[in-house]
Amino acid sequence: MPAVAERLPKELLKIPAPFYERHGIELAFLFGSAVEDPPATPRDLDVAVLFSDYHFQRYLKTFDELSALIKRRDVDLVALNLCSPALKMEALTKGILLYSRDEESFARFATDTFFDFEDYLYFKCEYNTCWRERAREGLLVAGRRLNRERIETCLSQMDQAVQRLKDLQARFSSYEEFTFDLDTRDLCVHHLRIALESVLDICRHFLAVKGVALSEYDTTSLIELAGEKGLLDHRFARRIKGMAGMRNAIVHVYWRLDYRAIYKTVTEELGDFEEFARQVTFYLEQQTH
Repeated sequence: MPAVAERLPKELLKIPAPFYERHGIELAFLFGSAVEDPPATPRDLDVAVLFSDYHFQRYLKTFDELSALIKRRDVDLVALNLCSPALKMEALTKGILLYSRDEESFARFATDTFFDFEDYLYFKCEYNTCWRERAREGLLVAGRRLNRERIETCLSQMDQAVQRLKDLQARFSSYEEFTFDLDTRDLCVHHLRIALESVLDICRHFLAVKGVALSEYDTTSLIELAGEKGLLDHRFARRIKGMAGMRNAIVHVYWRLDYRAIYKTVTEELGDFEEFARQVTFYLEQQTH
């Protein structure tokens, strides 16, 4: 984008690497109206950064120093750690990369963003379907009902997958045996994926029906959000929220799976699926009264 680069503040393009390192920044992008082609009149300077460890005080210090470095106060600093999949995708595909800590950081962010965006589009499609139904029927939030048949189908699939995992446990008695028997290991991954997908499908449907804002949607916080909205006990939801990350790894980055974490789930944590089913069933029963 040579024409775009000519319009940018030279100070922004010349920010030294130590600035980013000092503030724990892995990636930085310029995006928004400043990089549009044909050029738009920039409302402000949109800079998106990915912190290795986000906290608000770090964000404030970064904003203050960045504004001083480029001698502009019209900077809109966006923390990618908190962004929706749609905004991350915009920064990645339409923005200009200002800084990358290393190639691995960029590759990891790009991979996660593309896969999260794919899940986001799936949720958005269901959300829009539910929104049209609500508009047609004029239902308030309190009056919206889950598709019980759909939820029970997911619970049944999850139950079958968990039972199959319990049966497979008889084939190994240690992590070494688990990793040595490739057929058993891969079967465990397959059935674990089905169980995890069932959990996430139920949470997606619940959130779409209840009208959660699209800006709130993030695959990795899907379960925790369902807890906040009342489907699950919030403490339990917070404890099992890592299921979403494990599902993403199995589906999208299968070439670098953490088999020790999978082994731990299969041998020690299958009870979480049963507790999930119990809480969802309780919620459905409450809906009928």
